[in-house]
Amino acid sequence: MTDGLPETADAHARREAEVRHLLNGFEEELADWAEAARARGPLEKHQSQIESAVRVIAGALEQLRSLPDAERHRKAPELVLDLHHLWDFFRTKLTVRHIPRYQRFLAVADELAWSVYDPVRRAAAMARPGLREPPLTFLSRHPVPFAAARGSDFEELLTSGKQRTLAGRRASGYLPFPVIGIPWSASHHLPALLAVAHETGHHIEDDFGLAEPLRTRLREHAGLPAERIDVWEPWLGEVFADVCATLACGEAYVRTLADALAATPVTAHATGDYPPPRLRLLVCRAALITAGAHVPPDLPGAIDPDDEEAPAVVNALIGVGFRELGGASLASLIGLRNSTQLTEASRRLCTGLRTKRNDVPGVLAAAALAFLDAPDAYDVQAVGMRAQNEALSLVPKGPRAASATEKLLVARDSAAGLALFGLLDADASES
Repeated sequence: MTDGLPETADAHARREAEVRHLLNGFEEELADWAEAARARGPLEKHQSQIESAVRVIAGALEQLRSLPDAERHRKAPELVLDLHHLWDFFRTKLTVRHIPRYQRFLAVADELAWSVYDPVRRAAAMARPGLREPPLTFLSRHPVPFAAARGSDFEELLTSGKQRTLAGRRASGYLPFPVIGIPWSASHHLPALLAVAHETGHHIEDDFGLAEPLRTRLREHAGLPAERIDVWEPWLGEVFADVCATLACGEAYVRTLADALAATPVTAHATGDYPPPRLRLLVCRAALITAGAHVPPDLPGAIDPDDEEAPAVVNALIGVGFRELGGASLASLIGLRNSTQLTEASRRLCTGLRTKRNDVPGVLAAAALAFLDAPDAYDVQAVGMRAQNEALSLVPKGPRAASATEKLLVARDSAAGLALFGLLDADASES
C-alpha cells in the first residue's frame, strides 16, 4: 500500500506479476552468465570471478524475495534497479569479451595478470585459504592503467546516469575480486599491455598481506637515514608494483616504462605516489640485477646522490623470501624465465617467426622489445597480432583454478550478498 490511491485487487495482482518479472528476469540473467562461465563455455576462464559476483548479487535478490508481499512490492523496483546498476559493472566488462577484437586483447591481458598473480597465490595458499579469484582486466576511459582492490569501493567506476540511486552508490563497496583498468587506446598497442604486470603487483601486495612486511623491510633493512625512509615510504606501493613488473617482463618493462615517462609532461611526475622518473627507473634496473636478468645500458640524465638508494631499497624489499609466501622469494615466483633469450625471440618476431617461448610474459616481452628496437619491422610483420595469437596458443583449456576451499568462497560471497541487501534495504526504508 502507498500513500496515494488505494490499491485494487487487480492492481495488486499486476504489481505481484511485475515484481515477479523483475526478480525472475534478473535471476535468469545471472544463471545465463554462470552457464557461460562453466567448463567449455565461452567465459570459462572467468568462472571463479563470475561465480563470485553472481553469488553476491543472487544473495541480495534472495533476501528481497523473502520479504513480506507488501514490503516486497514496495521496495523491489528500486532495489532491483540498484542491483542491476551494480551488476552492470561486471556485465559490461564481460559483454565486451564477445567482440572478437577486444576478446583477443583482453584474453591476453587476463593471462598476463594470471601468469604474475597465480604463482604468488599458490605460494600463499597455506597462509590465506579461501582465495583468490584472479584480477579481471577491462578497457576503461581512464587515461592510464589502474588497479582497484578486492573489497574496495568501486562507486567511481560505475557508469553515471539518472538510474543510479543514493542507496546504490552507498552499496558499491563490495568488489568481490580485483580488477585492472586499461585505457581503450592501449588495445591497439600491445607493448602498453606490460603495464598490467605493474597493476597486478598492486593486487599481490593487497591480497597477500604484504604492505606491512614491505614497510618493515624498508625501515629495518634498507640502511637509509630516517629522513630518507620517510621519503620512500609513500612510494612503497608503486615501487613494489614496478619491481613485480620488472621481474615478470624483464628489460622490456623497463624500456617501455622509460618511453612512457619520457612522453609524460614534467608536471605529471610531481606526485607523492611515485619516485622521480630517474629514481623509478633505477628501482627497475636494480630489480633486473637482483633477478640476474639482462640490464640495459646506463640511464640518461644527471647522476644524483640519491641514485644509490634504489638498489638498497630493492634489496631490502625482495632480497630474501616472504614468510607470507611460504618463504619463497618474489624472483623465484614471478621472475621471467630465460630472460637472456628475449633478444633472439624479438628478432624472430621481426622476421615473421614465432618466439619459441613457452610463457605468456616472455612472448609479450619479446613483442615489446621488437617494437622498441625495430618499430617499422614490428608493423610490417604484424608483430602485435602474431604475438597475441602465440600467447593465446599457450593458454591451457579449462577454467582457471581459484581455490580448493569452495565452502569458504560461498560463505564469503553469501555474507557479502546479505550485507549488500541490508545496506540497500536500510536506505530504501528511509526514503
